[in-house]
Amino acid sequence: MSEVTENEAVSALRTHAAALLPLTQKDPGALRDALARPLDRPDDEASFRRAFREATADLGDGDELRRALRRLRHRAVVRIALREILRLADIDRTSAEMAWLAGAAIDAALRACTRTVVAADGAPLGPDGRRVPLVVLGMGKLGGAELNIGSDVDLVFFYETDEAEVSSSNTTVHEIYAKIASRTAKALADITEDGFVFRVDLRLRPEGSRGPLVNSLASAERYYETWGRTWERAALLRARPVAGDFAFGERLLGVLRPFVFRRAVDPSIAREMGEMLRKARRELGVDEERDVKLGRGGIREAEFFVQTLQLVWGGRHPELQVPGTVEAVRRLVAAGLVSDGEAHDLEESWALLRRVEHRIHVQAGYQTHELPPAGAPRERFAGSLGFTDAAALDREIDAARDRVAALFASLARPSEVESPELVALADLVASGASAREIAAQLEGVLSTLDADEAASHLVRLGRRATSPLGPVTRERLPELGPMLLREIAATADPDNALRLTADFFARLGGPWGYDKLLVDEPRLMRRLVGLFGASATLSSALIRHPEAADDLLLRASPPAQEDIARAHHEPPLGEAAELPDPEDVVAALRRTKRELTLQVGLGLVAGDLDLEDVTRLLSRLAEEQVRAALGWAVAQQGFVPPMVVAGLGKLGGRELGFGGDLDLVFLYGEDGDHTFTDGRTATHAELCTRAAQRTMRLLSQPDAEGPGYETDTRLRPSGSQGMLVVSLAAFDRYHTERAADWERQALVRARPVAGDAALAARVAERFAHVAFERGAPVPEEVARLRQRMETELAGESADRYHPKLGYGGLVDVEFVVQSLQMRHGQDVRVRSSNTLEALAALRGGGYLSAGDAEGLEQGYRFFRGVEQAMKLLDETREPVLWVGGRVAAQVARRVGIRDRDGQSARDVLLATWKRHAAELRSLFERLIAPVGTAPPWGAR
Repeated sequence: MSEVTENEAVSALRTHAAALLPLTQKDPGALRDALARPLDRPDDEASFRRAFREATADLGDGDELRRALRRLRHRAVVRIALREILRLADIDRTSAEMAWLAGAAIDAALRACTRTVVAADGAPLGPDGRRVPLVVLGMGKLGGAELNIGSDVDLVFFYETDEAEVSSSNTTVHEIYAKIASRTAKALADITEDGFVFRVDLRLRPEGSRGPLVNSLASAERYYETWGRTWERAALLRARPVAGDFAFGERLLGVLRPFVFRRAVDPSIAREMGEMLRKARRELGVDEERDVKLGRGGIREAEFFVQTLQLVWGGRHPELQVPGTVEAVRRLVAAGLVSDGEAHDLEESWALLRRVEHRIHVQAGYQTHELPPAGAPRERFAGSLGFTDAAALDREIDAARDRVAALFASLARPSEVESPELVALADLVASGASAREIAAQLEGVLSTLDADEAASHLVRLGRRATSPLGPVTRERLPELGPMLLREIAATADPDNALRLTADFFARLGGPWGYDKLLVDEPRLMRRLVGLFGASATLSSALIRHPEAADDLLLRASPPAQEDIARAHHEPPLGEAAELPDPEDVVAALRRTKRELTLQVGLGLVAGDLDLEDVTRLLSRLAEEQVRAALGWAVAQQGFVPPMVVAGLGKLGGRELGFGGDLDLVFLYGEDGDHTFTDGRTATHAELCTRAAQRTMRLLSQPDAEGPGYETDTRLRPSGSQGMLVVSLAAFDRYHTERAADWERQALVRARPVAGDAALAARVAERFAHVAFERGAPVPEEVARLRQRMETELAGESADRYHPKLGYGGLVDVEFVVQSLQMRHGQDVRVRSSNTLEALAALRGGGYLSAGDAEGLEQGYRFFRGVEQAMKLLDETREPVLWVGGRVAAQVARRVGIRDRDGQSARDVLLATWKRHAAELRSLFERLIAPVGTAPPWGAR
């Protein structure tokens, strides 16, 4: 579907986005420009900014600027709209791209207007001689990167100080920047023969429409401290710099943050936000039934639900201080302030309503949020969104509104009132009923798929008198049981949540002491049970060590690289010379690995970390574990000649994920002998082999504190038949006389991770020489190896796909990149062990076209995201995706895929998989050699 002709694009616009069709008629190049890159390739903020800066670099404020801004904006909007209506982009991505487009246009307009004004009136310079910084804050949907195709942009202008002089006139700093702000707004909003760029709304500035167009930092701070109201706190909550001096913008927001996010918890904010919405409805005469934005259960209620919780709790939970709605929802879940079920309802309802709103905008051609009237217009509109008829669309919209309205209304309720069904179920379990009796009452209460299995877990939760659903607990804390059941029912996977909750409390034993805490702090219960419903991988580590729950649940942020290093420098890991008991070292390694992996995983689930952050942190964790293990092994022996541990594969590339094993190679410098003080003599090979064996035992030995790493040394010279540790001389001989091309290719991702620093530098040189200075492997041999991996290891079928080894999977990308690195290895810029860094270097060096690099990068990111989503859900499962399984829908949500017009999220996931796999295989066969296998889902 990404290969779209101009005629197909015109037809799609005419059917689904008629209001945009005139843009392509006025500008014949608009469609060619929109289709120049495949439509399934998203655009990013940097590309928008680069395009606008290049097109307006030498322009001042005038007609030429206006034409350039409008032409670029219109072309980008056509492409963005086509991607959405052809089901190639989710609403989240469309909204983000619109916001990035707007930011690029605003910044270009600001630069051009600044050039014009400064040339005429001079530049405002501070005492240090530098220009006084000016920033434009984007507010509302622009600030939250959630801009509609038909939205205006809310802007506020701030500058640093009035303590400055204008270089060539008597004009004040304020006057200069007021003139620039006015010109910028007009450059964007003026309607010319080419239309406009964006309507501009400046009413969110201090004092609203009565206030000055620009404000200094000091005046803004005074105003908000003295006169700031709740609606202004809500507006600033979503503010972010979009043009001008970004560093000053961040400093400005830091100064205003205490006004926005108060330490004191004030529930009355919910009442004020509700009144703000009611006032807007009254003043605008909103049609409650047709308006999807301001009507009951509409977009604004969804946004206000999230913003209210952010304003109430953001002062105590800094991780909630983010401008985007979806990102904020995920962080509210991680903080235990919203259940996973509530978040799912809100996200899906909000996304549906936003899709409807977007379609209204591109069809109506003006800023409205009302559904088309009943009859033929509504029928056509429903068909455009993939619904069979208007009745089906209305049912979905009504259901979404009901969910949003219920959530928004819940803010005004002082406390949760448990449903009678949950209370009755808790009573039944506490009474000692059998699993059969409990199963008979479960239907529709917990949303579990297997009533008999669920009943068995409920029996476990009530087995002991002091269990959460036991009779003593029920009598002493009657709220606990229904609260616990409510949170289980609200998770993404109630079956897993119930099973793991039962496992946790069974392992915790009794008397346990968590009961009162969980009742008094319901958000902690929500975090705990939400974790059980979100990730069996992370939950299993906590269940094995329930005593870690306190620290984990109260921790607000994931670890940084320095935290990981620091954890390995503390006793007993950081003081190997004291020779603690090896069992203590193993326990410390496992405990540190478990705790840090849990923290990183929760950071990913909460949205604090993206996948690249996670893989780098987990790789750093593995490196520190290897260093600590080797350091202890060396110290225990008393003497070991200089040796190095090298990481290959995912560890070498700093791409290690959850459940990843470690590919290791051990090398030492020179052959020789060593005589100990007691007269014993050993060769360097013997000493290094013992140290290597001890290192591997420390890394992999089972321990009650948690699992270690699976280690693999088969990538050493001669594989499993060779010596565990080899000298540099033996390494050189092997790779000169016997090594296969695939062994050289493995060294592309090799790097020293522990050991003697001087030797590590020599080892790195050897790796680079072997991998990059002997040419590329024979293409047909690379393709043959790829074919064997796919047919012998992937095990794919029509309903079973493998993201790494399967057709067009991750290995396709890795082999292409590594082969190209070896082919062009004389250019040291391409010698990176990290796949994405290497891709960027190959593109930058001209060895890979921009389109090919983009296709490889996006396919790699997609399949890595899917792979890690499956690992996070349950690392014990085989890493394959079953097409018809429930996991597919969970993976889709984990990687941010939503329902699209007429397609479920699961179907979108599979369509996206096939599209990326087909492109990656095509790239592999064009850039390397034919593989000769067919996709498991049918012929190409």
